[in-house]
Amino acid sequence: MFRNLSIGLMSAVLVVAPASAFAASYGFNLRATVAVQCSVSHRATGFGAVSGDAVSLGSFREYCNAPQGYDLVVNYTPGTLQGTRLIAGNDQVVLNGSGQAVLSRTQGPRVRERTIAAIPGENGFDADHLDLQIIPS
Repeated sequence: MFRNLSIGLMSAVLVVAPASAFAASYGFNLRATVAVQCSVSHRATGFGAVSGDAVSLGSFREYCNAPQGYDLVVNYTPGTLQGTRLIAGNDQVVLNGSGQAVLSRTQGPRVRERTIAAIPGENGFDADHLDLQIIPS
């Protein structure tokens, strides 16, 4: 009878003992790689004078998750739009007729929507389109 009592007490000690005394610690590292995605989309929200000589060209939404940021580049037909000033929010650039200009540089990822307007150069609007492009840094 004494033997049975010993085994019973030992079982009770195992049941009452905290779980941490017997638990092992395990861990793992998780690493995910997110692809860089950038896009810009234009919305024609009506054309017309904004203020002074500036003409509204609508608005655009830019999105880029590049960790080091990106350039917002405007492409147009070389030899055209010389002297035209593009204004997007607080950023502006005067086009020199080369066919490409950096409208803004952004440090880090960003999502934003901005209006865009233009003040024509000496030759007016002598191109039929502007293309906005995001180039990750």
